[in-house]
Amino acid sequence: MTTRKLYYEDLYAREFDAEVIDQYEHDGKFYVTLNQTLFYPSGGGQPYDTGTIDDIEILEVMEKGENIIHVLKQELTNKNVHGILNWDRRFELMQQHLGEHIFAGMLYNLHGLHTARMRIEGDNVSIDLDTPANESIIFEAEAAANEAIWKNIPVEIIYPTMDEVKALARKLPPANPVMPIRIVNIPGVDYVPCCGVHVSSTGQVGLIKITSYENHKGGTRIYLKSGRAAYRWVASVQNEVRKAEAELVCGYEGINEKILNLKSQLHDQKLYNEKTLERFLKPLAKKLITDSNNKIIKHVMKDSSQDEIKHLFKLITELNHDVIALLACENSEGVFIMFGTNKNNKAVDVRLAFKKAITMLDGKGGGSSFSAQGWGKNSQTLNDALDEAEKLLVK
Repeated sequence: MTTRKLYYEDLYAREFDAEVIDQYEHDGKFYVTLNQTLFYPSGGGQPYDTGTIDDIEILEVMEKGENIIHVLKQELTNKNVHGILNWDRRFELMQQHLGEHIFAGMLYNLHGLHTARMRIEGDNVSIDLDTPANESIIFEAEAAANEAIWKNIPVEIIYPTMDEVKALARKLPPANPVMPIRIVNIPGVDYVPCCGVHVSSTGQVGLIKITSYENHKGGTRIYLKSGRAAYRWVASVQNEVRKAEAELVCGYEGINEKILNLKSQLHDQKLYNEKTLERFLKPLAKKLITDSNNKIIKHVMKDSSQDEIKHLFKLITELNHDVIALLACENSEGVFIMFGTNKNNKAVDVRLAFKKAITMLDGKGGGSSFSAQGWGKNSQTLNDALDEAEKLLVK
């Protein structure tokens, strides 16, 4: 017996009655086939519907041949059952799916770009194009897609001949398709084979927003949101903008200029800090080199930062290409160590000594033969760790 697919007959039905025609248990789950169902199975990039059958939660819905299988937490005890669809989730999936059709249709209509794959995951829709698309093309298609939404064009489900499909479709069905072929037709926007469920007019999508895009396998992957998901995203972005306006004391039009000014100030401050560090640390670097007799320097800085140690290391290894520096700092975050020499000193490899020391400090890190660094937790073993590292390097 074939499961009757009520979700194709009434897109907006939320409840239904059905008869159990098969049920079996496997690994603690119950696999149920009904004579008819509103629950859409996974397929075509669209996730399965959720809800309940006789108040038992549905874990998954899948298609097997001509039947729809419902996976449940518990066994159904009645022959005649009542299903209730998680309508809010279904409606959003229909918005997301039709939004993808509209946007993909505009990419094709405007620039002949083909969508190789579509997937809906939560609030996100991703589509993969088989060719690259730049920002201008993507946002031109977004604008055109929203214009199509606001025209509130009815969506038609048709079953044309194969000749018509070949002549008109944005993409062709798989080889040797089962006839008749179900076509989602949005006049002037999209004409494509699809087994999914969608809202019945473009206006019900409400809004399409591109959230990001990236290069992917020689083409472009585009992320978009439609309908309620797009509204939630825009509301979230607006909330972050309001926070930025409050912090920067400006309207949204001035946020970019404020950020650029802050970046410039930060760059100037960084240069100033580097010069200050150099004035402070250069005499120390020279003294440590002299005291070490140009061999191995061991030095710990209390209540200092990782940046100070790195700058001291840079000064030491620039001033003397042969000296080996074993440097450390202690602060509230733990212990930071940096071992190394000038990168032109090919006779030295600090990795073994560093590994010994960082292990004694119960820490993690790494690096190259001439420079290794990392953070440790056990500051009590710091002096011993530096001594052990020195022994290995002396050898």
